[in-house]
Amino acid sequence: MDVEIITVPYDTARREWRSGAGPEHLLRSGLAAHLESRGHSVSEVRMIEADPDQPAAEIATGFELMRKVAVAVRAARERGRFPLVLSGNCNASVGALSGLTPSRRALFWFDAHGDLNTPDTTASGFLDGTGLATALGLCWHRLAAGIPGFQQVEPQATFLLGARDLDPPESALLAREWMTAVPVDRISAELPELLDRAPLDGAVAHVHLDLDAFDPVRVGRANTLPVPDGLSVEQLTDAIAAIRARIPLAAAALSSYAPEFDSQGGVCRAAFAAIDAMLSDPV
Repeated sequence: MDVEIITVPYDTARREWRSGAGPEHLLRSGLAAHLESRGHSVSEVRMIEADPDQPAAEIATGFELMRKVAVAVRAARERGRFPLVLSGNCNASVGALSGLTPSRRALFWFDAHGDLNTPDTTASGFLDGTGLATALGLCWHRLAAGIPGFQQVEPQATFLLGARDLDPPESALLAREWMTAVPVDRISAELPELLDRAPLDGAVAHVHLDLDAFDPVRVGRANTLPVPDGLSVEQLTDAIAAIRARIPLAAAALSSYAPEFDSQGGVCRAAFAAIDAMLSDPV
């Protein structure tokens, strides 16, 4: 596959701080060479930068980066390349999804957290905790409308996979059963059947992987918000294989990797394995 790597090295508007250091760490760890050893080509590594003449602000800078990611993903697709986004924050996937329109999109969101808060429900005030809610059109309507190509994703074609740390408003939202949420211990057994029943015909997929979806003990700690009882590498790669057997994958994003916590390199190796699963020929 011809891959274009799009890096977004920001965490809460701060460049290369905390999870913002993750994209560069993956590149320094040999990601491009690894992909080429698997038979892919890496045509370009494109870095998304915030405007240095504007003051950094979590919300304003976050949406600026989403807008630029949308443009970069669309341009990569027009060049016949697969857009692989490496980002400090999860909300880069809102931009990636916007770069895939007008295609109908299905969203597969692997994360330890729900990311379904809105400005009215969040207790932390963390913009990244609203990423999936933004993609679903639940909040930030005016700012989201400024992202080129933004269209809310369909709840019926949205899967939240591996979430195990949900705030009460997020749990209440999921209780409405308007989208599909699959906990860690049910993914292997239930995901293939759920995919078969889901209205995915004619759509393309975007896979979002927050690296804290992995189990912090068996795989490694990805960031400042570890949650126990996460996915193994095998569970994650099998899930991706099941997705790819059902629907074409158009783009992918890895996020929220703070390498300072990954002392044994397990999360970095798991990220490489996940990318391999995303880019391999579907079975």
